[in-house]
Amino acid sequence: MSDELLSVLARYHREIILPDIERVVARLVNPRFDAIDGHFDAIYHRLERIGTEYASVKVGLGRVEERLDRVEQRLDRMEQRLESLEAEHRDLVATVRRLDERLSRVEKRLDELVDVQRDYALRSEVEELRTRLDGLQTRIDALERRLEGRS
Repeated sequence: MSDELLSVLARYHREIILPDIERVVARLVNPRFDAIDGHFDAIYHRLERIGTEYASVKVGLGRVEERLDRVEQRLDRMEQRLESLEAEHRDLVATVRRLDERLSRVEKRLDELVDVQRDYALRSEVEELRTRLDGLQTRIDALERRLEGRS
């Protein structure tokens, strides 16, 4: 009888109690699993969106880094050109100073030459005036002799 009783109890459990427990558990657990499953779906969706945004940000950052590299290269070239221009400017300033010094010396020499020429011009004028004066004196002497001869 114990086998029969066990068999009846097993059948009662399988047919009556187990389906009731499954229904109760399904009513309690399934909504919770559905909610958890919904939460997981939302999390997966967010992670997918974050992954897409991350990939976009990574590509954009790569472009920014490339552009920054180009800007740095241009800045390096500009600095080199500026250094070259500064060196040329220093050379030009030195050349202008040398030219200014030479011009000062030339002006001084020119002033000396003008002074010498003025002296020369005055001397030649004085010599010309002396010559004319000698000529006039000769004529005056001739006139005086003529006047003496008439008297």
